Amino acid sequence: MSSQVRIPQNTTLSIKTDLIGNIVSVNDDLVQLCEFERSELLGHSIKKIQHSETPESIRRNIHKTLGANEPWNGFLKNQTKSGNYFWANTTITPYYDTEGNTLGYMYVIRTAAENQIKEAELFYLHPNKLESSFSLNPKKIIYKFKIKTKLLFVFGLMAILMLVLGGNLVLIKKEEYEGALNRLKGAEYNLSLAKLMRLTAKHRGFMARFLNGDSSAKEEAVKIENELDIVFLAFVNLNETEGNHFQVYKESKEIYKNWNQLKETNSGLTAKESYLEHVRLIKAMLNVNNTVGESSGLFLDPDKDTYFMIDVSLTKLPYLAEKLGQLRGTGLAHIVKGAKAEPSEKKLIQEIIGAVSSHFESISVSMTSVSKFNPDSKIIVETYKKAEGEFPSLHELIQNRVINEKIPTLKPIEYYGVTTNLIDQIFNVNELISKQLSEKFTERADFAKKYAITIFIITSVVLVFFIVLQYLIIQSIMSVIRNSTNIISQIVRGSGELKENLDYGIHDEIGGLLKWMGVFILNITEIVFILRQVSGELSNKSKDAATLVRNYSATTQDQAASTEQTSAATEELAASVENVFLNISTQAEHLKEIEKVTSDFKTAMAEVANAMFGMTNLTEEFYKQANDGMLTTKNTADSIHIVNQKAELIDEVVNIINEISERTNLLALNAAIEAARAGDLGRGFAVVAQEIGKLAEQTAHNTRNIQSLTTDTKNAIKTSVGLMMNTEDSFRELLDNISKIQETAKLVSSAQDKQTADTNRIVESVHKINENSLHILNAASQEKIAVEEISKSIETIATGTQVIADNSLVLLETAKDIEVTGEHLQTVVETYKY
Repeated sequence: MSSQVRIPQNTTLSIKTDLIGNIVSVNDDLVQLCEFERSELLGHSIKKIQHSETPESIRRNIHKTLGANEPWNGFLKNQTKSGNYFWANTTITPYYDTEGNTLGYMYVIRTAAENQIKEAELFYLHPNKLESSFSLNPKKIIYKFKIKTKLLFVFGLMAILMLVLGGNLVLIKKEEYEGALNRLKGAEYNLSLAKLMRLTAKHRGFMARFLNGDSSAKEEAVKIENELDIVFLAFVNLNETEGNHFQVYKESKEIYKNWNQLKETNSGLTAKESYLEHVRLIKAMLNVNNTVGESSGLFLDPDKDTYFMIDVSLTKLPYLAEKLGQLRGTGLAHIVKGAKAEPSEKKLIQEIIGAVSSHFESISVSMTSVSKFNPDSKIIVETYKKAEGEFPSLHELIQNRVINEKIPTLKPIEYYGVTTNLIDQIFNVNELISKQLSEKFTERADFAKKYAITIFIITSVVLVFFIVLQYLIIQSIMSVIRNSTNIISQIVRGSGELKENLDYGIHDEIGGLLKWMGVFILNITEIVFILRQVSGELSNKSKDAATLVRNYSATTQDQAASTEQTSAATEELAASVENVFLNISTQAEHLKEIEKVTSDFKTAMAEVANAMFGMTNLTEEFYKQANDGMLTTKNTADSIHIVNQKAELIDEVVNIINEISERTNLLALNAAIEAARAGDLGRGFAVVAQEIGKLAEQTAHNTRNIQSLTTDTKNAIKTSVGLMMNTEDSFRELLDNISKIQETAKLVSSAQDKQTADTNRIVESVHKINENSLHILNAASQEKIAVEEISKSIETIATGTQVIADNSLVLLETAKDIEVTGEHLQTVVETYKY
């Protein structure tokens, strides 16, 4: 299994190939790392050291880059001769001849960092996936593009941003314009509704007077109807264009239809029915008014100068006018009835007056805000204040002459005139507000339109300016970069001179870079000048050195051959001394073993003597113990004989007891017979006789047991007596044998003393022979060491001579390499002109 090897730190590997990729030169570090011989690489394709896993896309990219005469840089996986691999940060650049023609390619290889290796391994595993995938690394994305593309992208992004900002402002102003226009149309629509409500309320008042008996009001009612027809016609036309937009088209058409029906049927209705129809019609107008306010955005207007005006115009003044219209119609009907008026109508009038008062208070608060945020609303505020100031007089008039009186004393025409005047003032305020709102929304729409046009013009001008500026900047940067790149590439190819000037008088970062590049070129010029002088001398000196090294190498080779012959003779001498030393060492080891054996034999003889002495003592002790045992056995036999005699006496006693038992048993039988004859008187005696019979039987049984035991005892005694007699005979034989052993031990002890003396003399002789052999061994060892030292010295001389010879060959090769390097250096230096 292959394993990864590392390029040593601060090591640079280099390879040169021709145009088709065959290796023409390699440095020593690469040869050592790749494990190939130099001859195995030269003339072979660069693919020999490139790993087989190298993706085809990398090969294509290298071919494409080098085909464009550009350097290539990346990470390549290379292989060694043993199958191991190493990752390399590789830079491939073309190299040229003196005419600037491409001769081949130079591979400069350095070690790669761990993170770079991980990325390269991932790419080698999934090349297609990673090539087609999108990277989120900003550096990688940016580095893929040229400077011109980056600048175009930046300027394009700025232009797009400006277009977006300008377009956004235009859209905002467009929305403001459309919102203002929409609110303007809504205000105009509601103004038309306000006129209709004012005229409808007037018509309601005249019709109330006419239907309650005031025939003089008929003419005024017809006049109002004609005005309403005209205003309704304008309203209907406005509804046709804006009704659907404000989502009130159908409701507005229904209002116009209801008006026409009311106009036709009004004369035939009662005063109350006419009043209710007018109220229904006005409520429908108010609903449309609110819907238009919501759909046109009037209620959502954020500006304070219009917000409060819209609130008053749409949600407060129309309702106040409607309440005043109800007060007019209700009070007029009550006054016309006179004595026939109902008391409940007074209560209704008071409720309407309370509602009107509340509306006036609410509107007064809003008017304060209107006046605060609209300095030009003075006429509106004054008109409202005038109407508000007349309401208390109207309230007092109605209270005193209508409500407090049992029969109203106020004339209908007078009441109608006062209330109608107040209603007209309220509607007048509303119309003034609607007009001012229309003016404000018209002004806003015009301003938004002009602002949007201005933004569009400014954005267009700035965009054109950025495009021109972008073109000038890109051209200035790219022209400097192209010129500098062209000059440097010509210098590298040999078609340009090192004295080319890169100072364009630019004071930005690029100018600073070019200045330092100019300084770098000057330094290179100085180095090239020195190298040109040195390269020729180096080539000549290397040739002389090669000749000297060649002669020295021949001499050292001869010396190495002579040294090898001397070394061979010394090795033979060393081998002979070694054999002698081994023989003496073997003999010394044998003598040591003999000395050890004799010493052990001497020790064993001493131990035998001790053992014989111990055995003599033991045999005497054993003889004594055996004699005592024999006497003890004899005494025991005598005792057993006496016991046997006693056992015979036990038999006699047992026989006597058996006779007594038989007689007792017979006596018990006779007693039982006599007791049976005696009848009841002998019953107790019969029991005694029975017990005596049982006792006799037990005695007889026990006697038989004793007799059996006595018989066994006698048999055992007889056996013991026989054994004792045998034991006595054994002890006599043992005593005889012990006596024989004692005599033999005395003879062995005498012979052992003589053998011990002989052994001591043998041990002393072996010890002296061993000491002499040790002296001989030491002398042989010293001779061996001396021969070894001589052999080592000769071997060292031979090795040194061979090393010198080999180094001389290496030195010869090095001199040849220096010669080639000098020629190559001279060729490279001559590429640069100055």
